[in-house]
Amino acid sequence: MSLLLPGEKHSSHGRNKESLLIEIARDEYQVLNSGGEELLYVKQAIAANGNDSEQLKNIFKEATKNGDLALDIHINESEVLTRHISLPASTEENLYEVIQYEMDRYTPFNKEDVYFDYRIEDRDKEKELIKVLLIVVRKEVLNSVVDSIENSRIYLQAIDVIDSQNPESSLHNVKLLRSYSELGNSKKSSTKWLVVAAAALLLLTGITPLIINYIHISKLSSELTGLEKTVQKVKQLQTEYTKMQEQVGYLVKIKERNPSIIELINLLTLAIPDHTYVQRLSLEGGLLSIQGLSASASELIPIIDKTGMFDDIRFAAPVTQSGADGLERYSITAQIKFSQE
Repeated sequence: MSLLLPGEKHSSHGRNKESLLIEIARDEYQVLNSGGEELLYVKQAIAANGNDSEQLKNIFKEATKNGDLALDIHINESEVLTRHISLPASTEENLYEVIQYEMDRYTPFNKEDVYFDYRIEDRDKEKELIKVLLIVVRKEVLNSVVDSIENSRIYLQAIDVIDSQNPESSLHNVKLLRSYSELGNSKKSSTKWLVVAAAALLLLTGITPLIINYIHISKLSSELTGLEKTVQKVKQLQTEYTKMQEQVGYLVKIKERNPSIIELINLLTLAIPDHTYVQRLSLEGGLLSIQGLSASASELIPIIDKTGMFDDIRFAAPVTQSGADGLERYSITAQIKFSQE
């Protein structure tokens, strides 16, 4: 059984011949080996099954008996939230921290509840803006995998977000688990250094005092060069820290002045009458869009206006009858009032 399209079955962007693949889609996931053989299949939400981590650990342990093994993860787009956002170009240097701080403005989630990555799609030099694609996955979707990777011989090779309807729109090498993305490389590097250190130890036991002195002098020279680089790095970090303080100060002011998406949802929930249903709500660049059904759509604009939080409230499309139930289908846009200094 495959959670992807038949044409995509068990394929991965740059996948090694000897590796494992985890496919995650909606309320099910499965683990396959490099030959496409199914090692585990779970037909329920990952977070709801307390045995998932143990099952994965056992599979990883068995699969890595002969050495380290790469792991690819395919996440179906149904488990992924994406947002297109615009930010000042000055935030690019510390973009990860900026997005993390503002996560609850761009998504319905807190930063502690998600893994995320971003991709810069465009730079508007004239307006000094960058357009960013934000990619978000709830932690509960990947926590079993993360827990199982730790202290194992598995190293994460790549995470792909698979669009089952339009494969060309799939996102490859998404860095959702940044702290685990180089686990395999670090293991291999450590092994290489151990081999080099052992060889050097054998060599040193037979060299002359003159060579020892030469090595000592070379080491001191190298350490001095390293200290000079460290001083330069500290100065650079001080400059970056000052810039970051300015950026954070700007974000704090913006955050204090303007409502979060959660606050807006709460406000609309209290204001909108019981005969009205909201089927879709989005917020982008200060523009709120809501669509749904109502017994009297014409009442909604004055009701929203009375909240005092919006300007330029209007119907984005003509009001139409939804069917036999007599409800009216509406689409309304409103500009959020941003507080002034």
